[in-house]
Amino acid sequence: MFRKCTDLRVVLLLQTLGWILVSTLNRGTAATEEPVQTFTLAQSISYALSNSREFQVAQKDVELADEKVKEARAALLPQLMLDTGYTFDGDLPTIVLDGDFPLNLGGLPADTEPIEIEMGATHNFQGRAQATYPLFTWGQLGNIYRQAVLGKQAAERTLEAVQLDIELKVRQAFHSVLLVQAFADVAEQSLAQVERRSELAQQQKAAGITTRLEVIRANVQVVNTRSQVIQAQNQSKLAEENFKLTLGLPLDAPVLIDGSLHVELKSVKVDQAIATALERRPEIRQIEIREQMGEKQVKVAKAGNKPRVSTFGNYIFNDSERQAFDTSWSVGLMVQFPIFDGFATRARINQARVSLDQIRTNKDLLVDGIRLEVKSAVFDLEAAQKLIEAQEGIVEQAEEGLRIANVQHEAGLITGVELTDVELSHTQAQVNRLQAIHDYIVAVARLERAIGAKV
Repeated sequence: MFRKCTDLRVVLLLQTLGWILVSTLNRGTAATEEPVQTFTLAQSISYALSNSREFQVAQKDVELADEKVKEARAALLPQLMLDTGYTFDGDLPTIVLDGDFPLNLGGLPADTEPIEIEMGATHNFQGRAQATYPLFTWGQLGNIYRQAVLGKQAAERTLEAVQLDIELKVRQAFHSVLLVQAFADVAEQSLAQVERRSELAQQQKAAGITTRLEVIRANVQVVNTRSQVIQAQNQSKLAEENFKLTLGLPLDAPVLIDGSLHVELKSVKVDQAIATALERRPEIRQIEIREQMGEKQVKVAKAGNKPRVSTFGNYIFNDSERQAFDTSWSVGLMVQFPIFDGFATRARINQARVSLDQIRTNKDLLVDGIRLEVKSAVFDLEAAQKLIEAQEGIVEQAEEGLRIANVQHEAGLITGVELTDVELSHTQAQVNRLQAIHDYIVAVARLERAIGAKV
């Protein structure tokens, strides 16, 4: 009896220690497991923008352009300069006055000893405060400032374009994940269907209702469908990896996509879409700003050989051991008129005009490219919409046909080959519908990028 109690205590002690060890390991594992991140489409776009290096570079370009505006504004304000200096003269120049000097200095008698006089001072302090202000520059400084302001606006439009590109990439990657996940679900449903048929074929073979050939066909169909499931699952993983790369997530980070393949069909007219694109696309607005900057640059170049008027003021002080602290001041007006600069101004004007012509040519090319891009996006949208409309109710009919075929096959009215045809038709209908919905969603995203606004 005592031995049984002792054995029971040992067992209980070992169980307790085992439970503590398992609990500790589970807590450690739970602590090291990374939580699954769930992303909606809006969250995906927000995360991608906050982690995109391209977007960050565009933001820095805006900040840089803002500093250039401040620099250009500073040229329109008064400039104040303070110069100070200290000079030590170790060997001062001297002059010698001999006794034959014609003037009687201090009542000294003639024919006295020569006198040496040091010129200047050993310690010298100098300083100058100077203020200048441009009164008239023939519009040069004003146009430089306006150029800087336009440059900031152009950088902001570039930032908008980068944001639209990132949003398009995220939307495509997001819905690609949903599509391949839906394909994997369809493949798994097909696998469940053919596995049930394989079991039925084996039961019918055991009952002597069907032949061994039907069993072999059913088994082969199971293996083929299982291969399709594996491929779909692999494609799903690859789509998730691409989604992580697009968002800037670590490839080993577990993610969960919160969304669905759902569409609302919309009617879009090509002419209206092109008009919206020409009005809203940030690239067009940016090149229009560049054109204005080019016009300002021509004016700046033309002002290169024009007169400039400015005012200035000086305040000067000097101090040394041989001179009392002394100050002086002056104000003035200065006119600068370049007479000849070796035709440098003419060359700068020609360069500015050539650059302006290039911008205008690029603008025409950009407009033509955007027109074509919008048309292509609208045509893709219309094609996807027609496919969705053509498949309206096809999946429901295919499901009903599969249900009927299963009943007939169980009753021995149709062969396994005929049931396979119905299964393939049902699977193809589901795949076609999913692909059409995905293509429509992507076409909407591309069209919204092409016009720079929501459809």
